[in-house]
Order: sequence, then C-alpha cells, then structure tokens
Amino acid sequence: MPMPHLPNTSAVRKLRRASALLVCLIALGASGCSPKQAKAKLPDLARANPSTSAGPVWKWESYPEMRRMRVATLPCQLQPKSTINVQSPISGMLRVYVQSPQANLPANQLWAEFEPEIFAQEEQTLKEQLARLEDVEQLQWQIEFPRKKMALMEQVENAERELKVMRLLSTKTNLTTFNVGTNGSTLRPEALAKAEENMRLLKQTLTYVESTNFAALGFDPSGQRTDWKRRHLDFEQRRRQSRFEMPFDGKLTFSIPISEGVTNCRVNVAQEIAVARDISLVRVRVAMENVAWTGISPEKLEAVVRSAGQSFHAKFAFQKIEKIQNREESAYYFEFPSDKAAAAARLIGANVSCELWTDLAQPARIVPKLAMVLHHPDAFQNRDWGAAIGSIFPGSRLLIEGQTDLAVIVPREIVVSSAK
Repeated sequence: MPMPHLPNTSAVRKLRRASALLVCLIALGASGCSPKQAKAKLPDLARANPSTSAGPVWKWESYPEMRRMRVATLPCQLQPKSTINVQSPISGMLRVYVQSPQANLPANQLWAEFEPEIFAQEEQTLKEQLARLEDVEQLQWQIEFPRKKMALMEQVENAERELKVMRLLSTKTNLTTFNVGTNGSTLRPEALAKAEENMRLLKQTLTYVESTNFAALGFDPSGQRTDWKRRHLDFEQRRRQSRFEMPFDGKLTFSIPISEGVTNCRVNVAQEIAVARDISLVRVRVAMENVAWTGISPEKLEAVVRSAGQSFHAKFAFQKIEKIQNREESAYYFEFPSDKAAAAARLIGANVSCELWTDLAQPARIVPKLAMVLHHPDAFQNRDWGAAIGSIFPGSRLLIEGQTDLAVIVPREIVVSSAK
C-alpha cells in the first residue's frame, strides 16, 4: 500500500528540518562535547535554508534562575572503605568456622585456620621447654650461684692474709729468706708482685660474679633463651600465617565453596580464600574525562545515586590521579553519610550510574543545549558554547557547561526585553 503524500507546506518543511537537526544533536547532548567538535555531525541546514538561522522566539522567563545544576550522568563504581583479598600462604587443610558463604563479622574474630591440632601441640612443646629452662635457671640462681660466690669470697680472704704477711716481710730488709705458706717456698722479690696480681684477679672475679651472675658459673642461660625465642618467633609467624582473623568490622565473602556441615577444605598456596570488606564507609568513584567539568570546584560537587526509588547523596571526599591500562585518569571520590552506608553497600559490584550535581557560585538559568542550538543553529557552527551564547545574547556569559545543559548568566535587561 503506497504511503500517503504529505502536502509540502511550510509547517511540514520546518518539521522535517527540525527532525533532521534533532537526530544530529543527540550525540552532541549525550556526549557533552562542544559544538566545534560536533560540527561534522550537524547538517548545513542553515546555509541551505536561511529561514532556520533564527528559531522560535526565545523567552528567558521559561528558564528560571537556579542555584544548583546537574552537570552530568556518568557511570560510577561503589567501593567500600577497605577491601582485602585473602590468599592462602600455604597448601593444606583449612578448617572453616563460618558456615555461610557471606557473613558480617566483628573485628579480630577467627574464621579459619590450618591444622589447629598440630599448632596446638607445637605450642604446648614450646611452653614445656620454657618451663624446663626456667627451672634450670632457678636452680643455678638459688644454689650454684651462692656456692660459687662463697668459694670466691673464701679465696679472697685467704689471699688477703697471705698478701699482708708478704708485705710485712718485704719491709724487713735484714731478712733474706723466709718460708711463706705451707708449700715452704722462699720469698723472692717477684713473689709480692704475683701475690698482688692474684689478689686483684680474685677480687675482679668476685665483682664479675656479683654483676653478671650466671656467666661466671660456666652456665649461660642467655644463649638457651635466645635459641628458645628464635624458635618461638618462628612458631608465631607460622601460626599467624595459618590463622585468619577479621581485620575490621565488616562483611566476609568466601571465594571457596562453603556448605553447611563441612568444616575442612583443601586449599592451595596463593589460592584466594575470601574477600573482606569494610562497609562502615562507602565511596563513589567517578572518572572525570571531560576537561570542562574538571574546572568546577570539587568541594561544590555532589554525586547522587538512584536505585529502587531511593536517592543516595554523597559529598566530595578527595581526588586521585590513577593509572588505568597504561593511561592516567582523574578520579573523583565521594562519600555517603555513615547512616546510609549499609543501604548503599548493596549496590557494590552493580552497574551503577550517578548524577553529578554542583552548587552554582551565583544564580544562573539552566538551558538545555538542544534548545539553544534549535533556537539559533548558525551561531553554533564554528564557536564554542561560551562564544555562541555571547553572540546570540550580548552581555550574557556561560557559567558552567554540563553534559546536556548550560548554566547561563543573563543580564536583567535581556530578560525583560525577551519577555516583551
């Protein structure tokens, strides 16, 4: 059946031109690019049809002044405050104490460990070795040390008596020989010097025994304690690697199959066991790819995520330059209030879009880009948005360029003249 022929009226021609222009401007409004970048996409309708150089009569009162503007709608990722991927440091049989594939756990709770019986037995052995070492130290301190000290004190006393006698004899010059001690040795000139040196050594040994205790007894507990501490530290390190505790209050999601009634699971080294997430704080990550938006003060930005009839508002937190696939990317992070974190955490991992809003430095009129281009297509052929608006409405200026809208500052006299 043939299509009915439409009359070639001026209204129909205008409708056709507007439809063609609208198709070309869809990409312009959705991508947020400048008119100069989209020049190749716009048909040269104004040149072929001079009547399109000026569209419908513009009424500024149709666009009231606003204090807030939606900059763009962008894809985003919701991220918890912290994410830890738990991998197995060893291969072995893992005993799991949580029966649910996903659970909310408090900080420091033990949720899995390797071979608990073996580590318990090794810990008991180390405790017994330490107890035996302490018993030997106590025996040496309470019995051997006093005995050694007493023997040294007796030697010092005997040496002092002999030294006094030898000093007395050394002052009697008319005596050439004298039997000293029980060995019947003759007093010689160097005998006094040897007796004094022996006395000095005995006193030094006594002082050393009183200050260092065990070292002078031929028993060195410090070496045995050092060896025990080394073995204990090695045990503690291996036990820490074998035990998995929740690092913070948060949600634990297992990567290994967990079923009710099964407590032991074989895992391999470097295998991912679970993922721990701290959801006490949830952030929104937004990649700012348009250079026009990076000029907006970050402190005035707000991200709004809408889901199932709910709106979650996140304030700007910080900005980072991140390397993504060998290229640098400017990422803005926004944080939800703590009372909304639990609800927003349900969207982690989902394909989410967020609206980026900003507070305006001064009241401005929010005008759709499409409406502005349809009003005066010629002005946007070779100019950017700010220059085009200044040429159409002298005295007006562009405050912020959004993805689909423009924030325009318009003098009052222009608004009054357009109303007339």
